Amino acid sequence: MKTKNLFTSLAAAVMLSAGLAGAGVSAAEPVHAATTQTQKGIGLQFRSVSATVNSDKPVLLTLKSDNQSFEKTDSTYTKGQAVNVYYSVDVTVTSPSGQKQSITLYCIKIGSQTEAPVFIPSTEVTTSAKIPTREDWMKQRENDVKTVQDAFNKVTTKYIVITPKSKKGAKIYYAYKKSAKAKKVYFKATKKKIKYGKKYKSSMIVKNGKSRYAYIGKKRYLKTSTIKVVSVKYAPVQLSDDLKNLIVQN
Repeated sequence: MKTKNLFTSLAAAVMLSAGLAGAGVSAAEPVHAATTQTQKGIGLQFRSVSATVNSDKPVLLTLKSDNQSFEKTDSTYTKGQAVNVYYSVDVTVTSPSGQKQSITLYCIKIGSQTEAPVFIPSTEVTTSAKIPTREDWMKQRENDVKTVQDAFNKVTTKYIVITPKSKKGAKIYYAYKKSAKAKKVYFKATKKKIKYGKKYKSSMIVKNGKSRYAYIGKKRYLKTSTIKVVSVKYAPVQLSDDLKNLIVQN
């Protein structure tokens, strides 16, 4: 008997079967990418451009709480030291003599709720590539987050690893039809069992009436109410190399 027509997609079947959630894993739970960290513990680093410091101890500028003025701070950077630059901003400064001058600052530390962003004058570093403006950098960030989120939402399940719930093991079922022309499929339990602790890969779930069965190969099935999921194997996420390099496991 051909059983492939019985199969539904694994992801769809698992979503319908609450009995397959176990060991802290939900095979139906999608992977979501957030702006800083995903529900699966995946973070997305900020894009940056590498740069080298031109001289020892360059002066740094920390943005004050008014978001309009800066506070000068001494640094411990040495000539030739590598730093990451995120974006650039143009600001107007007034010299002691009262002359106004426009300078470009590079952000080398991104601000947070507890820390202010830190900048370095563009003349103090040599960059390896063009530095984007803050507006362009933020747009790129939004695009990166959306692209990663979409990619993870499209990730498909390759297979799940299952094991019997009970120490008594799990009964093995076989699918059959009463005749070659019959459309209805039945599942029959056998005297054979899968031992407790034994693990099997399953890439297909069969829905039959109110019951669901996990296919474990060699025409054998296990009732999903008698098993639990040990782990889930997802297909590789489809992303460009530059975005893959920004992803970190938390």
